[in-house]
Amino acid sequence: MRKTVLVKTYTALPDYHRKEILRYAGAREESVEVGTLLDECLAECDGVFTPKVCYLALTKAEFFTMFPPSETAKLWTEGCEQIVLFSATVGLGIDRLVNRYSTVSTAKALVLQAIGAERIERLCDLFCEEYVGEKQRSQKRFSPGYGDFPLSVQKEIFALLNPFKHIGVTLTDSLLMSPTKSVTAAFGIKNVLEEGENKQKNCESCNQKDCEFRRD
Repeated sequence: MRKTVLVKTYTALPDYHRKEILRYAGAREESVEVGTLLDECLAECDGVFTPKVCYLALTKAEFFTMFPPSETAKLWTEGCEQIVLFSATVGLGIDRLVNRYSTVSTAKALVLQAIGAERIERLCDLFCEEYVGEKQRSQKRFSPGYGDFPLSVQKEIFALLNPFKHIGVTLTDSLLMSPTKSVTAAFGIKNVLEEGENKQKNCESCNQKDCEFRRD
């Protein structure tokens, strides 16, 4: 199967979600000290991020022919005829900042890691929202390692999308990505909005009960 991989570059992302950043950093609330540290780190991040996405639209039949059987994938693409496979990154800049502070200020390094995590999630959310048409909706996205969708499919995804060529993302032998704030994922497209469905991805639908970022 040969299909054209498309690329989307973003000049800006939505505003920072401070509570999400603090959640990624493991902070329960924003004290004066934590807020000051966060502000300092956000200022350091000015101009650091280079958000890019490369993606490919597949039919449901194509997707399930190429990837191993997965109840997670079946559940999250139920009722969909099209599945979008994508890779996203916010670039190497945040990795460089984290590395710079890792031996100087572990607190700053932690908050910068959290900012990077929030940025890549916002990028994925934005891409999924913008992809669908007026009478469509994007289902919950899922990544290799979620539920029973194996981490090993990273190799197949990279073979299909070639993220290194398109957006500068590489995959190590241990299936880790660089830049670290990068994601590969898939989501189904429904043509009709169904009353009562939740448009947002949520933790209740995920089988990974021990995830450190799980929302109660």
